[in-house]
Parts: sequence; structure tokens; C-alpha cells
Amino acid sequence: KAYCADRVASFDTVAGAPGWNGWGNDIENHRFQPATAAGLTAADVPRLKLKWAFAVPGVIRVYGQPTIVGGTAFFGTASDKVFALDARTGCIKWQFEADAGVRTAISIGKVGGKWMAFFGDLRGNVYGIDAAAGQPIWKQRVEDHPLAYITAAPTLYDGRLYVGVASREETATGPGYDCCTFRGSVVALDAQIGKLIWKTYTIADAPKPTVDDAPGSGHKLWGPSGGSVWGAPTVDPKAHAVYV
Repeated sequence: KAYCADRVASFDTVAGAPGWNGWGNDIENHRFQPATAAGLTAADVPRLKLKWAFAVPGVIRVYGQPTIVGGTAFFGTASDKVFALDARTGCIKWQFEADAGVRTAISIGKVGGKWMAFFGDLRGNVYGIDAAAGQPIWKQRVEDHPLAYITAAPTLYDGRLYVGVASREETATGPGYDCCTFRGSVVALDAQIGKLIWKTYTIADAPKPTVDDAPGSGHKLWGPSGGSVWGAPTVDPKAHAVYV
């Protein structure tokens, strides 16, 4: 059977358990797993064998890497779904339907006494959901540009969620499109309720029409623009800084 008998993800074993949370595995984005935390050494690698496989129904692409926290594997898909699987058996704990495909890794954290899962979708929405049961808590659209999307895993620190915003404008241009009007940004959200705390653009000035795209086309080239933020923000608590 695809679904687990126990449909609730447990986080009782989070402390000291092997795992990988979000994109960089910590707020500094070290992307490094100490041998003691990984639970295996280089000598173990030749003996590794496939334990289980999970075929996502109707999906040809899974974007982000799995997040492993508390014995549960979390990942998003191009079919708008986020899955939580039992990491030992591969059975489904829960699945969540987003408004669009989820390309980010899933970031897990405890906020206000509740374990939550955070991620973005391909329409510029950021979500905070119940990580144990997969129920929605909040959704926040962080950019109104029609081509905005979230590719960067959110970074959680001290009750705030830091999210980079990118766009498809780099690949969506063509005849009849007034390019380019998107500005990348970083937003800080209240992780418990999703409220916007601040938003900083990577391009300071709003884009304005500059010159004709082509003589007689009726379309303008716009600028300044660009500066998409594709990667997970890095937090330095000592410096009170966020890097992207």
C-alpha cells in the first residue's frame, strides 16, 4: 500500500538523528554532512544497496533534493505536490497540493511550538504548512510580476523566513514581449503567520521604458532589471546579515 498506517510525521527523534534539512543543511549553507551526523563512512559506500523506490504518479521531473528530518523525507514535484514519505519504508505520510510546481527543497523548523514545512512554488507563492500532517497554515505571494517564481529553499532563523525571488523572464522573452521588467528580491516573512516583514530588491530602481524594441514594433525595452535570486539565503547571526 502507498500510504503508511500512521499518517502523521514524527519529529521525536530530530535531536542528533541523521538528516538533511533544506538546501544547505544549516543557516550557513555549508552543504556538508559531518560523518557523525551522516551515520556512515566512506568504507560503507561500496556496500550500499537500494532499499526502496518511490514513483511519483504522473510526474517526469522532481526538482529539489529531498529533505530528511525526524525519519521523514520531504520533497516537491513539478505536478504541484509536496510529499512526506517514511524515510525507512517509502510509504506516504501525507501529500500537499500547492498552486504550482515546487522546485525548492523543503525547509523544516519548529515555530511557535509547531513543526512546520516551508517552500515556494513556480508562481511566486511561499507556503508554511504543518510538517506533521501536511495541512496548510499560511500562503503568501511575495511578488506580483507574472513571471516570478521561487527556486531557492527558504532559510528559517529566529522566527523569520528568508526567501529569494527569481523569474522566468530570462527565458520567456520573444516577439511582442516588453522585456525586461522583473527585479529580483529577498523577502523576510514571519514564519508563524506568513506576514511580510520586509522586502529588498537587488535592483534599486524600478524599470522604465527605454528604447524601441525594434522600429515599428510598438514595444519598448525596459530597464534596469534582472538580479534574480536563485539560491537559498545564508544567515550570519553574529554579523546580523543575510547573504544571497
